[in-house]
Amino acid sequence: MSAANVNSSVIKILTIDDERAVRRSIRVYLEDSGFEVMEAENGRVGVQVFLEQSPDLVLCDLRMPEVDGLTVLAEIRKRTKDIPIIIVSGTGVLGDAIEAVRLGAWDYILKPIQDMGALELAINKALERARLIKENREHQEQLELLVAERT
Repeated sequence: MSAANVNSSVIKILTIDDERAVRRSIRVYLEDSGFEVMEAENGRVGVQVFLEQSPDLVLCDLRMPEVDGLTVLAEIRKRTKDIPIIIVSGTGVLGDAIEAVRLGAWDYILKPIQDMGALELAINKALERARLIKENREHQEQLELLVAERT
């Protein structure tokens, strides 16, 4: 899957990380792959950008000042279950990964990212999963309408 979705609009990715160098390397790589990338330097700003820009996918660190990644994850999940969130974190603590998945993260990538291609693969898998979930939901709604019309 390329960075363009079915509507031929560019996929928007929000990366939330307190490390400028990490945000920059992710942005440069993903923009070269055709994605539009927005950045937030902490969780508080990340939630604000999420609400204002409606990205298609979120990359989020766990350990950040002000508002941590688990709080960001919980805030986004209060609003939607459909947006893929991939945790990109250097903590390496199994409990953090488990809690992130419990709160609704779709994947977990360890920093430092050794292979940006692996990150892009995780992004594309998450976007494809989100597309399939959306199509399945729309199909289910169509079936329910047909059943309602016939009964």
